[in-house]
Amino acid sequence: MNAGGGDPLRVLLTGAAGYLGSHVQRALRAAGHEVIGVDFLLESVHGPNPAVPEDVHRVDIREHEALEPLLDGVDVVCHLAAAVPLPQPRGPAPADPANSPLSQEFPRSLLGHGGQGPRGDGHRGPVTAADTTSERESGPGTGPCVRAPLGAGRSSERAGMDGMRWAALYATHNDAGTAVLLAAMERAGVRRLVLGSSVAVYGEGRYRGARGGVFYPGLRRRRDLDRGMFDHRELRSGDVLTWEPMGEDAPLRPRSAYAASKVAQEHYALAWVANTGGNAAVLRYHHLYGEPVADGRHVRSAESGVAARFRAELLAGRPPQVFEDGGQVRDFVQVRDAAVATVAAVERPLPGFVPLNIASGRPLTLWEVASTMAKAVDGPTPVVTGHCRVTDIRHVVAHPERARQALEFTARTLPAAGLAEYALRGAGRR
Repeated sequence: MNAGGGDPLRVLLTGAAGYLGSHVQRALRAAGHEVIGVDFLLESVHGPNPAVPEDVHRVDIREHEALEPLLDGVDVVCHLAAAVPLPQPRGPAPADPANSPLSQEFPRSLLGHGGQGPRGDGHRGPVTAADTTSERESGPGTGPCVRAPLGAGRSSERAGMDGMRWAALYATHNDAGTAVLLAAMERAGVRRLVLGSSVAVYGEGRYRGARGGVFYPGLRRRRDLDRGMFDHRELRSGDVLTWEPMGEDAPLRPRSAYAASKVAQEHYALAWVANTGGNAAVLRYHHLYGEPVADGRHVRSAESGVAARFRAELLAGRPPQVFEDGGQVRDFVQVRDAAVATVAAVERPLPGFVPLNIASGRPLTLWEVASTMAKAVDGPTPVVTGHCRVTDIRHVVAHPERARQALEFTARTLPAAGLAEYALRGAGRR
């Protein structure tokens, strides 16, 4: 018997060696399930010549010949593998993209005009990782309002979002990989899917106006951002809109190529449900943080996200740099809690296509996050930079009630306490 009270399940877990995937694999095995773990183990994520863990098969899920034999007898597929944006190391860009760590994951013909690889100035490029965290937020100076001319206003001067530069990479891994996997599942007769998605699919959050109307606003106006007016406003009255939690039926309006690829994954899953009669639980993880599984391997995706950036800045003795006015609201979920929610989705079949917000339900501003982490390590006070990006999301907070009802999941770790512990561990203190 497993922890969920049913018979042990045979689970195919994609992205099993990554940040979230390794936690999920450990939790599934602890619950008594049989896990077939697969991962591409790219050098850009796991370092040069990565050792393949004993409990993981090195498989590219876009290659159905390697994938299909592993589906024999599988009860449920937990699909966490995805290409995600990660910081690139500083240094000169490779003269030949074939020598870039990205070359193993992205066909040279799709690298775009001139075949250029990732820039060497800290620009974020994507890597394939077993990680489905929400939209990344880069460090200070790496993210301007992307339509800004040089020297304009309060905007930073370098592109912070990937734009569409890496759209083909996300499509070839996230979209095509999911399509190949679902086709293989259909042929093998596997009818249960747990898909790792992201809060990034929503784009901007849900708001309410002063007169009670619900708004899902688009991009903020550049002239407002340059004047330090970061909150969304009603176009006619100019009244500031107030954020409120949103449910899973909110519109999906991705702001980046990565987010668009996650929406595409969900759409493929929905089509698979309609055509096969299968069941798909879609887990929209909010901002994940916490330590990776301690197995001696280095997983770069564990160092991604705004909380990881704040911790790295504190570890270096620098004050955390907070964009805009620090009032942006987010929900942070400890990675072990996210693994618990994922195991619950594996163990509890849900009928049809069911998206679920995996969130703590305790939102914080980015200033609160930075301050909490700084105080935990007696570090320098965070600095509000005023840097802005047109494509950035002001507030995005989701309602976790559906996950509580469907999965009996409630995050165990309060974000304030969990983020403080995370900062302390980064400083080598317990």
